Amino acid sequence: MEKIDKVFMILRRRIAELFQNFGQFFKRVLLLFTQDYVETALFILFCSIITAATTSLLKKLLVKAMMLVSGETYIAPVNLQKVLLNPLSILMMLIFAVIVTLMSLFEIAGLLHTFSVAQAGCETNLTCMFMAGFRACWKALNPRNWPIMIFILVLVPLTKLLPLSGSTFKLILPGFVNQTIDYTKWLNVLYYVLYWVLILFLAVYIFSINGFVLQKESFFKSCSKSRKLCKGHILEVLFNMFLLTVILNFTINSISSILVVNGEELMSFVRRTGNVVAKSEAVGTYTYALRQILKSFLSPAINNAALTVLFYKFLDDKTKKETVSSEVRELKQFSMKRTVAFVVSLAVASGAIIGFMIFRYSYLFESVDRPLVCAHRGDNVNAPENTMPAFELAASENLKWIELDVHQTSDGVIVCNHDSTIKRVTGRNIAIHDATYEELSKIELGPWMPGEYEHVHICTLREALALAKENDINVQVELKGHAADKNFEENVLAVINETGMHDNVMIIAQDASRLQRMMELDPTITKGYCMVIAVGDLYDIEYTDNITIEESYVTPELVRAMHEKGIKVFCWTVDLDDTVQYLVSCDVDVIGTDNPMLINNALDKADYSGGLSRAAHILMHMIANMDK
Repeated sequence: MEKIDKVFMILRRRIAELFQNFGQFFKRVLLLFTQDYVETALFILFCSIITAATTSLLKKLLVKAMMLVSGETYIAPVNLQKVLLNPLSILMMLIFAVIVTLMSLFEIAGLLHTFSVAQAGCETNLTCMFMAGFRACWKALNPRNWPIMIFILVLVPLTKLLPLSGSTFKLILPGFVNQTIDYTKWLNVLYYVLYWVLILFLAVYIFSINGFVLQKESFFKSCSKSRKLCKGHILEVLFNMFLLTVILNFTINSISSILVVNGEELMSFVRRTGNVVAKSEAVGTYTYALRQILKSFLSPAINNAALTVLFYKFLDDKTKKETVSSEVRELKQFSMKRTVAFVVSLAVASGAIIGFMIFRYSYLFESVDRPLVCAHRGDNVNAPENTMPAFELAASENLKWIELDVHQTSDGVIVCNHDSTIKRVTGRNIAIHDATYEELSKIELGPWMPGEYEHVHICTLREALALAKENDINVQVELKGHAADKNFEENVLAVINETGMHDNVMIIAQDASRLQRMMELDPTITKGYCMVIAVGDLYDIEYTDNITIEESYVTPELVRAMHEKGIKVFCWTVDLDDTVQYLVSCDVDVIGTDNPMLINNALDKADYSGGLSRAAHILMHMIANMDK
């Protein structure tokens, strides 16, 4: 007992020390942040505008160049391998990645310079911040320093624990990838193991950025110094950064809500209106927008200040004095006249970029229509996916679209199921193409789900289409199937025609050959190519009438180009209400979701007006990049 009590006493003392050190750390961070907050805000604003404009332009040029060298007019799954594996395409993508990384490094270096100077009680100016950014980028171009590109482009964004730049190229896994990881147990475990390994690695080498930017050393030497600085302090670094992230997110969310709610109350008083519904819609929309903008501006500043505080805390006095002195000396190199000229030049350049963006995206000032909602595999949040109860729930919610996946049994019956086996939904590893419909119909699909689903069985396409016809619902039928299936497309088409749903069905597939076969069988039936990535002249695809695209890759430019050709844009799978406003602003036609009630509620609150409001939602997305 005495040993256990001693262990608990040591543990309590250690925890108390961590919180005490965090208090001192947090106080120092706030002092650094407030010292040059005007210059810091202007610098981040400029970096955000330049990055958003430059990245948007470079992406377009990159795509056009990749299509040109590969001889294609569009990029889609059907030709993705050909385009991406072209040697010239690989080279251009590397150049693009380097430019994006340098823009992030530029912002990080400018902020680290600012807070390093603040350590000495001095104030900086925008000229010096820009010079610090240019100096770091020039160093990074040296071949021996190239690993810092990977550090900034991949490692820091992947952890999402310490966003050092609002311009950072965030690595966001597409929704369907996240869904696959969630559904697959071993992938889920592997993902979290790798994530925490990455967190520990980052904690050891996080100060390599400070050393590289502020000291005259290569990146590898900076990594070595970071490892020495962190020795014995890894727990403190992780604890401080984690707690700071929690406080920062809580503060941003609270400030956003308070400002928007009070602002809306004030406007209601001025307008003398008490429309509760309109008020709640505005509060939801504006709170999200303000939260994203604050994240993009506050997070980089606070996190770089925090990194600076910890860096100088662990440095010895001699190195600390040399590093700070080096940054302070740079301040004396620029006169006020040169600083003013530099700022004016930047203002003119920023104005020109903003003017170009307004001209380029003038169509964003047009109002948009409310998208329709499609129940992906039915309302599968509240009922087993791809079953009659899921489709019936979707029908009761007055939806205009449902989506389902079809396979063929060994005796030629078309049934609804996403995977080629029923293992995920029943626990029994039975391949659909190897079993008869009678065998499959005896297996229950829903006992594991809360509700009265003990006796739910696999349903046929015929049953689902009959329900859809009765409730005047359109259906997206995704062709899955197996290589061993005989006359799969013919049998699907026969069911559609026999149920009288020809004009209310859109055949979709990720396998282009399935759509090409359906085109041969019936050119008049509506088809939609289901794409993870889609850019370029997609209307050149002869075997599709509409496109259905993973929501992470939807852009306003893509939607406008499709609409000009009379092509509708369907997106999938949207299960977060924060994503809805961006998709509305992009003017998509149909949003596919596992949770129709959630998305319908978000659509009720969305802003459909044009003008500055719509443009702001798009710009906010470009800056914040939907940081989740």
